[in-house]
Amino acid sequence: MKALYLTGKAQVEIRDIPVPDCPDDGLLIKIDSVGLCGSDVRTYSVGSAKINYPVILGHENAGIVAAVGRNVTGYAVGDRVVANPAIPCGKCYYCVNKAPGLCDTLEVAGTSFPGGFAQYMVFHGTMLQRGQIIKVPEDVDLEPMILAELLASVIKAQSDLQVGLGESVVVIGAGPIGCLHAMIAKLRGASVIVLADTSPSRIALSRKFGGTHFVVSSEDDLVRRVMDITCGRGADVCISANPSAKPHQQGVEMLRKEGRLSMFGGLPKDESMTTVDANMIHYKRLRVFGAYSYSAADFAKGYDLLTSGKIDSRIITHKLPLEKMEEGVRAIQSGKAIKVVLKPWMDA
Repeated sequence: MKALYLTGKAQVEIRDIPVPDCPDDGLLIKIDSVGLCGSDVRTYSVGSAKINYPVILGHENAGIVAAVGRNVTGYAVGDRVVANPAIPCGKCYYCVNKAPGLCDTLEVAGTSFPGGFAQYMVFHGTMLQRGQIIKVPEDVDLEPMILAELLASVIKAQSDLQVGLGESVVVIGAGPIGCLHAMIAKLRGASVIVLADTSPSRIALSRKFGGTHFVVSSEDDLVRRVMDITCGRGADVCISANPSAKPHQQGVEMLRKEGRLSMFGGLPKDESMTTVDANMIHYKRLRVFGAYSYSAADFAKGYDLLTSGKIDSRIITHKLPLEKMEEGVRAIQSGKAIKVVLKPWMDA
């Protein structure tokens, strides 16, 4: 089979390798679609302490069952499936206390074991035992299901923030995560949704995905615009959905008293420090949330929203063969793409 290996920082190689054996307690999946995630772009560009080269990335996977392990029941060859890639242990303090996304030994496809940047992938027995696999009906388009993992993180973050009816929400970063945040905020009843990005092209692409106001923050004063939009009071919620520290301070400046800030986007490891005005947090009684991972229930909610048509899958702007993964990275980094999907069986 064809597989794309990350062999070093910004180094990839297509290899022809044997199709993996189907484990007795698992499934062999023919990958139909795999998302090129922002974390994949960061891992490609700057590396990650979580991987060892060479590695097959890819954690947003949807495909078709090609073989069923001899000890597996409930699945058949030809079933269409999407996988929740984050596998908690179920036994540690966080799993037991209803925070499985913070599991001490969390395993993730494409990091802990080979992912979907290949024509075939193994879904191991633990994925089946923990309910990580969802069957997709025949009348549902399989490709958009790769968005379920991103949606799960967004749903968890906005649940923590308690985004509600009539609220004003600012989302800084108009990539796939930012667009999904705008859509979920709209579904939760927000009446003002400001979508901001430094890239004019990304803002142009994002206009159909739930926002009510759009700001190119490299050309306009984002804090001033938000204060104008909210009649000088400030926003109820600000979500920093990008890998930059600057929006953290912008967030505390643009929030109303008792507003909520979500630090959703992770920062590069060598630039992970941030600076915010602590007096603003103190005197405005702001609440600051970290946002990372999700539960199986959040993943199921994301899947349900996709299958019910409540999420606009047009955020998938580019579909590329594995061989053009680096082209996808460049499209994302330049702002020409929102979401890129790799198709392992597409001709290069």
